[in-house]
Amino acid sequence: MDILSEFFERTHLQGRLFFAGPMDGTLLLDKPPGMAFIHVISRGDIDMVQPGLPKISITEPSVLFCPSSCRYQLRSSSAGGAELICASFQFGRHSLQPFPLGLKQTLVFPFRQLSNLMPLLGTLIDEFQSQAPGRSKALNLLFEYVFVLLVRRSVMEGKISGGLLYALQDGRLAPVFNRIHQEPEALWTVEKLASLANMSRSKFSACFSRIMDISPMGYVTTWRMKLAQDLLRDGVQIKVIAATVGYSSQASFSRTFLNVVGLPPAEWLKRDGSDDAAGNDVTQVTARVLRDLPDSSTNNQP
Repeated sequence: MDILSEFFERTHLQGRLFFAGPMDGTLLLDKPPGMAFIHVISRGDIDMVQPGLPKISITEPSVLFCPSSCRYQLRSSSAGGAELICASFQFGRHSLQPFPLGLKQTLVFPFRQLSNLMPLLGTLIDEFQSQAPGRSKALNLLFEYVFVLLVRRSVMEGKISGGLLYALQDGRLAPVFNRIHQEPEALWTVEKLASLANMSRSKFSACFSRIMDISPMGYVTTWRMKLAQDLLRDGVQIKVIAATVGYSSQASFSRTFLNVVGLPPAEWLKRDGSDDAAGNDVTQVTARVLRDLPDSSTNNQP
């Protein structure tokens, strides 16, 4: 499997349309943590305002690729307002921790620079303007494809500088992640992982933590608990899960699961099932448009 495909397979990308239509004012987002966004501006001018940063003015049809770390407001700056289609993205429905893309700032791609994406963007805009059955599902899938293409472009242009995707391309770290993912039950230590990267223990730990913003063994534990959640949903017995993800006893696994997830395995599974039955979705975003909001970055909500 190629690097990008593995990244999206491992992180279970989920796209969801959350706002579409005309905007004459300021778009405010209730933004859960660990969520990235794509905004397609098909008409009108938009100002992106972020606390402590210069205002970014978009004056032509564009796509905005916003990583999970960005905090911003979108403000219409043209007399006739603007037309937006917006989608949120999360990596896994119940991810224990975000898998950052490595993007630090929002990327702006004018339509004129996206010649290879224009047929897809045209299809997306046409689908939005139609009222055909299955419209929302179609838009979600189209946005996920746009997301993959924008990530691919960002990788090719060297704009990915950290996170799992970057690490999977690193000649030293890629073998480490492949082995962790393939053999979560192994008795991993920092020394063993460092040897896979052909690095000293200290240099490996520093490099890993800098790129992933988590320690090597912290990542091993997080990955094991993520797999454990998937196995719990599949109905696998807890004692079998414990051995599968590298724990010598059900008790030690359950203690770690409680420490990392915040609930014992059985209780977490019951709550997860209740969330599904109630139709709750962690990818949901609340968006509202306010008119005549003062143009001051100090008024931005985080």
